[in-house]
Parts: sequence; C-alpha cells; structure tokens
Amino acid sequence: MSITVEPEYDPLTARVRKIIEEVISDPPFFLVEVSVRGREGARVVEVFVDQDEGISIDALADLSREIGFLLETEDVIKGRYHLNVSSPGADRPLGHPRQFRRHKGRPVRLVHRAEDGAEHTVRGVIGAAGEDDVELEISEGQTRRFRYAEIAEARIELPW
Repeated sequence: MSITVEPEYDPLTARVRKIIEEVISDPPFFLVEVSVRGREGARVVEVFVDQDEGISIDALADLSREIGFLLETEDVIKGRYHLNVSSPGADRPLGHPRQFRRHKGRPVRLVHRAEDGAEHTVRGVIGAAGEDDVELEISEGQTRRFRYAEIAEARIELPW
C-alpha cells in the first residue's frame, strides 16, 4: 500500500517491482519505493526497503544480493545497470502506513489535499496510524485524522 498515488510507470519498473516484492514477501520487510531511471546500458535501479524497527546494513546487503541475483537470472534489465538498495533516509517522504507507525511520536510536516483539490500544509506529531489513516496531534490536546489517500506528501521534521 502506498500513501501517495505513484506515477505511471513503465513495464520495466513493474517487472522489477514484482521481483522485489517476491524477495521481500516475508515480513518483517516492506517495500517503500522502486525507481528505474536512465537508458538501456546505463540504468539505475533504486529500491527503498524498510522494516518496523529500522533495517540493518547487513539486511540491506542480503536483500541487495538476492534482488541482484534474481534480476540477473531472469535477465530483466538489458545491458549494464547499477542497483542501489537502501532504507529511506530521514529526508525522504513517508510512503507507507508502517513508516507512520514506526515514527509515532515524531514531528511531521504533512501536505494534504482538501475536497476542493487545494493542498494545505499541516504540522503535528504522529499519533495512531492505521491501515487507512493517521492521527496527528496538531496542538496540545487537539488531534486530527488524515486518510492516506488525501496525503500528497509527509516528511519527518528534522531538528536541524
């Protein structure tokens, strides 16, 4: 499940996504984002994976080897490519309900779409996060729920 509506992607990205989903189909991992850029012979495949407690470098290395092996075995990408498997850094937008749960209690800047289509920015602290929506404490004792479908972007507010 993705919070923001993903842009249309080409069949190559869809095929790469399917392979990655096979590799991480076992919890505790979840796929946050897949991007395939560049032209044949010079592609870059970026994969962002996470887990509820945060993901270790060793786990990322194992996933990278397994994903790379399957991409090579099934000859998905023609020519040379660079595979980058990492966790989403603190500067990347939240893109999965499990990320909101993981960051409960942290300040967030959220851009949501109102019914009229206008976008509004809200700052608050992440509270309860379910499968369909997240609760933010906007001010002392005042909370508001946002459906993931209305969220255009959400980023953790960093202290610096």
